[in-house]
Amino acid sequence: MRTIILLLAALLLAACGPLGPFPGGELSGELEREPVSDWSFLDAHETVQLETRPDDPYSLNIWIARHGGRAYISTSLILGEENPAERAWVQHVGENPRVRLRVGRTLYELRALRVLDPGEAAAALETLLAKYEVDPGERSNRAWIFRLDAR
Repeated sequence: MRTIILLLAALLLAACGPLGPFPGGELSGELEREPVSDWSFLDAHETVQLETRPDDPYSLNIWIARHGGRAYISTSLILGEENPAERAWVQHVGENPRVRLRVGRTLYELRALRVLDPGEAAAALETLLAKYEVDPGERSNRAWIFRLDAR
């Protein structure tokens, strides 16, 4: 068991980015300098990586979907936590909305903004739930939705 833990720790440190459910640090990849006008390529990706806290990078694997030409992420869609504000990445975004998104090997510099408009939030949530085929019995009523905008 100790060997497995040491191996996982070494892989995590070597990868720098997130490893499964474990957060990582600064993401690497090729920076896309042009703003994205068509996020349709996100349809082919189940999981992407989000980096928060630019001064001390923190990264995680996250689900993403596009709706109405925009990209959206959320806190847990499945039986979410009591208070999404307690998630580390949500706290980081609250302090500084500048994030980087890695899709494949490409990095995008964006701002993550919590969606407070009920109509936009509901539409984005339904898109996320449909993409990931979340069973109605497992859906969280507490998920917070974030829109990723160009910086």
